[in-house]
Amino acid sequence: MNLGLPEIFVILLVALIVFGPQKLPEVARQVGAAMRTLRELQENVRAELDTVLHPDLNPEPKPQTEPSTSDPLDVDHAALPDPEATEAGTDVETPDDGFAGPSGSFS
Repeated sequence: MNLGLPEIFVILLVALIVFGPQKLPEVARQVGAAMRTLRELQENVRAELDTVLHPDLNPEPKPQTEPSTSDPLDVDHAALPDPEATEAGTDVETPDDGFAGPSGSFS
């Protein structure tokens, strides 16, 4: 359901007339909390159904870790390919995928 700007204005105007300017913020908070609860409930039900219907596709839950305090721009440069090797035209070696023939061939 798509709501455009005119529809939102009409809904807000009707809510303002029905509830009045003093009660409108309180009603908006209650509606927001109800929608948040409904969304969480929906996600919990969806996750539970996925777990029951597809147990082999769901990995083991990961343990919660604390957020890292290290610099997000700190990169392990040893894991990156050598830029000089790629600039010189030599490709970085890739593992054999088990198919015969050049990559991109379908025969």
